[in-house]
Amino acid sequence: ATVNWILKDNATGKQLNRTNIIQMKTGDIKKIRFYNDPNSAHPMQHPIHIHGLRFLVLDQDGKVNNNLGWKDTVLVPTGSTVVILLVVDNPGLWHVHCHIAEHASAGMETVIKVA
Repeated sequence: ATVNWILKDNATGKQLNRTNIIQMKTGDIKKIRFYNDPNSAHPMQHPIHIHGLRFLVLDQDGKVNNNLGWKDTVLVPTGSTVVILLVVDNPGLWHVHCHIAEHASAGMETVIKVA
């Protein structure tokens, strides 16, 4: 109850949430890097889930993933960086969140708006 979880865009410094959303265009292909800070208040792994879109996991901690397959969820271990390639081919509003419900409800969520 005392921990707030966040998703942050390091390029802009913005904390992402349901009102501070990510804008994308149909046809975009985006490389997204998830970093799970081991120095957070409560370090633990996070399964990040993206509704309505699919992605490939390209690498984890610099190690190339040779077992490519379409995903909608990726586990980001504590202290790890996971890079995905997101295919933006489905217009709509898509929820992005940690699949641990308590983390999502405590702030680890955002929305991708695909136009």
